[in-house]
Amino acid sequence: MGLKLCHHHGFTVSDVDRSVQFYRDVLGLELVRVSDRSDLPSYDRMLGYDDVKLRIAILRHPVNDFILELVQYISPEVRTVQDLENRVLGASHLAFEVDDVDEQFKALKAAGFDTINPPVDIVRDGKKVARGMYALDPDGISIEMFQEFHDVVSE
Repeated sequence: MGLKLCHHHGFTVSDVDRSVQFYRDVLGLELVRVSDRSDLPSYDRMLGYDDVKLRIAILRHPVNDFILELVQYISPEVRTVQDLENRVLGASHLAFEVDDVDEQFKALKAAGFDTINPPVDIVRDGKKVARGMYALDPDGISIEMFQEFHDVVSE
């Protein structure tokens, strides 16, 4: 018994179709499917709500098969939290390694999306290990973009 692998990462979103446009058209993930789910007692039990109705999009990274699940609650209605800042307990973000973070920043801005910051050099122990930034998806969810120059995990 044990964990086999990390299967997917999921975000609750206010509008699946709008979010798909961001993750597919701006970031380049591939859309696998969009599904409506309702009248499924197993979903009610697993999620802990009665009469669950969802609209779900599954997207996949074209190179490494990373899966992103976007879930729009139709019933019960999605509850909006005002503060999605990174410092909020339980906050989540995705981090994508990119070829050129400055070009990614320009593409996001040209597509009309906000960022928390323009790209900055990430310096550890006097060595530039990466260049990174945080973008915001249509619901204000943080998406980290970084261009790695040295192994940022091991170093």
